[in-house]
Amino acid sequence: MSSEIRQQRVAELLFEELTIMVSGELSDPRVSLAEIIKVDISKDLRNAKVYVHHGDESVPRRDFLKGLQHATPWLRGQLALRCGLRVVPELYFSYDDAPERIARVDELLRQIASERAANPPKIDGDSQPPA
Repeated sequence: MSSEIRQQRVAELLFEELTIMVSGELSDPRVSLAEIIKVDISKDLRNAKVYVHHGDESVPRRDFLKGLQHATPWLRGQLALRCGLRVVPELYFSYDDAPERIARVDELLRQIASERAANPPKIDGDSQPPA
């Protein structure tokens, strides 16, 4: 089996298991609305970078990441039990603000569309389009 395929499979497995554990099994209120976005794993399968997002604006990002770091030993232990990997990778959490940026771009596009609908461009029958 190719190492790239193995990397992808382990990353998908970690993504699925971490999503289940973080969303439903952690009792820390700092990570209550955590969402796993993506998992990247190193070629030697010993390090995993977990991209996360938090939907609760009242919890600062620093506290959110500290809550996840505090839960890391438990998460790794559960991964060892559930996944059957020879070596459970070290987990490094990184905040991903892509969902916020996507929402902002979507909001701007909707605003432009509503402005265009409210003020349609005027087309004169006599005027020539620019060449």
